[in-house]
Amino acid sequence: MSSSEQSGWVTETGDLQAAQQAQLAANTPPPYQAWWAPVAGVTHGVGIALATGPLLYKADGPAWKLALLVATIAALSTFPVMCAVRVLRMQVRPWPPRGTTRQRTLLEGLPMVAYGVAALTFLAFGVSVGAIALGFLGGGSLWWRETRKNALRSEMVATLKALGRTE
Repeated sequence: MSSSEQSGWVTETGDLQAAQQAQLAANTPPPYQAWWAPVAGVTHGVGIALATGPLLYKADGPAWKLALLVATIAALSTFPVMCAVRVLRMQVRPWPPRGTTRQRTLLEGLPMVAYGVAALTFLAFGVSVGAIALGFLGGGSLWWRETRKNALRSEMVATLKALGRTE
């Protein structure tokens, strides 16, 4: 191999690495704020507990029913609104979270297991206990999932730094 061919190959390799680093940097979202996961988990848990529990359906008087219905809708719509505002502020469409197949399966699969356990609680203990279990397990799994997204982001930033590019 001549020196001109070798220098061309080295340049192409460097360009490819620079392009990979730029793509990784572009796909690394900004970090979530510290309040993000707790607010998402608590509002989701309260919303699904109210929606599935007997409190909303057995409320005395139309004023209580309306207040509980508004609280349920507000709690359930908080997380989607937070996500929409985040995407609009980023001015990009986020890619699915990076990570190994195991990490992504755990990230998406654990909440499904929590909902399955809550469904079994409904069957075993009734609507009241099931709604509370669904609230705790659903809200807790969402809280954990959103916290884990920040951990995956930190791993991506560490990969960028290891490749020689800082944010």
